[in-house]
Amino acid sequence: METRAYRHRIRSERTPLASVSSARLALALAVWFMVSGLCAGALLATQSLTGPDPEVLSLVMLAPAVGAGAAWLLLRCHSPWTLPRARPGAMAASLALAVAAIAIYFTALSILRESGPVMPREVAGTPLLIFLLLQSVGALTEEIGYRGLLLHGLQRWLPRWGAAVITGVLFGLWHVQYYALPPAQFAAFLVGTVALTATMAAVMTGTFWQRMAVCTVIHLGANLALAFVGTAQVPMTVFAGAIVVGAIVVGALVAVVPSAQRRSATG
Repeated sequence: METRAYRHRIRSERTPLASVSSARLALALAVWFMVSGLCAGALLATQSLTGPDPEVLSLVMLAPAVGAGAAWLLLRCHSPWTLPRARPGAMAASLALAVAAIAIYFTALSILRESGPVMPREVAGTPLLIFLLLQSVGALTEEIGYRGLLLHGLQRWLPRWGAAVITGVLFGLWHVQYYALPPAQFAAFLVGTVALTATMAAVMTGTFWQRMAVCTVIHLGANLALAFVGTAQVPMTVFAGAIVVGAIVVGALVAVVPSAQRRSATG
């Protein structure tokens, strides 16, 4: 039986920015989009001059968080982090599902490519540990913008899964480096980003930062699977297939076992 706290939390999830007018929220999302785009252009220029190797950290990944900061100024501190805190057990379950998704990505890609993962000691001259740290920072900053501000903002007008689909498509379109791919490959990439967002929406729970931690783990795992399974470039159809398999399996686990979201309560 659902508890009163659980029912309250579900209502809060559907309208995390309910206290903000629709016009102000729409303006905030527009500001996020514009500032993120302008910041991306500046960061691209910075990377070409003084930035790290893009293979280690693409500075463009920082732009969505900068845009989110500008948007939240307009929201006057009415932000998704007003969601209730998940209890330790619920958060552990959510992280366990995130790790399961990563394991599926690596396994599916290894099977599809007939090649196991290879973890190098360094990437582009950067020690592996530093590479992982920088990649984590990049994944987090993208998550703050997309699965943080945008996904929660769109839930003001759409069901969670509708918001997840739009967020996933826009996140895919953010990756302009893939625009040169053949249409079928780019379409597959968009399918993958939608599946990735759906997985996050099914698994994340708790406060804003608890959700960002879970989303960052999944995002980082997908990036590492793409980078470290096989020696040649991974076709996007193969990569998207692995992400879709992960979404299906994790979705089934969430439906069958008591999910992290159902076990969370207000703190």
